[in-house]
Amino acid sequence: MVQERSERTRGRLVEAGAGLFDRCGYAGATLGEIAAAAGVTKGALYFHFASKEELARAVFEQAERSLRSACGDHRAVDSPLQALIDAGYWLVDALGTDPVVRAAFRLGRAGGWQTDHATGGSGAGGPSAGGPSAGGPAAGGLGAGRPGSGGFGSGAAGAVDPRRVFAGVRGFHGVWAGVVRDLLAGADRAGELRARSDGLGPETLVVTAACGLEVVFADGCPAEERARRVGALWDWLLPCLVPPGRADGYRTRPPAPQPVTPAPQPV
Repeated sequence: MVQERSERTRGRLVEAGAGLFDRCGYAGATLGEIAAAAGVTKGALYFHFASKEELARAVFEQAERSLRSACGDHRAVDSPLQALIDAGYWLVDALGTDPVVRAAFRLGRAGGWQTDHATGGSGAGGPSAGGPSAGGPAAGGLGAGRPGSGGFGSGAAGAVDPRRVFAGVRGFHGVWAGVVRDLLAGADRAGELRARSDGLGPETLVVTAACGLEVVFADGCPAEERARRVGALWDWLLPCLVPPGRADGYRTRPPAPQPVTPAPQPV
């Protein structure tokens, strides 16, 4: 019972911190304001988080878990490219409804507070320390499995350097870019993309467009308009990415809402 209450308090602090970081930025949000918004004392806040940086990291990590969980659900479909389209819809919906995700992006832009863990560096070794591109299936980038493709894995010795492109993408943009690269590389391995002599063009185009979704929709946009614009983006991108005649095989509209399974009730 005590443990459950403690976890609820911690959750309220993360949500309150996200709301303040989203509205005021890292520098503008104070621990006193966050504690008040969560309905707890500053002493209770310090019981869970030793500093504002630690709370900001918790917000970042919760957003990252949400992103990876959503993308894990989308990977259940047979097509990695369709999963990527659906992940984009998840992102713009989260930007409109989830202050934790919005705060994670804003914290990434703020700089200063981040440790290696939150910036995709090599220090802390947490889940965002390099994202999926650091040794994961996307590390080779597009064309890594195709000899002579010119993609990320095409060095003379076959070595993979995931920092070769997008090395400057930090914060939550870096996490999102890594997820996009992972799904796009999966689509390439599945034969969904056009055969090209150089895989950097499609990857650069899609990662840049995907990261731009946050810039366009961060300040609010009606849900219908978000869906219309994301659909229009993919209607334009797909013919550039897939072999001729195959673009119509992908759904570029939002996925159908998934049924919510009720939580089990105590007997």
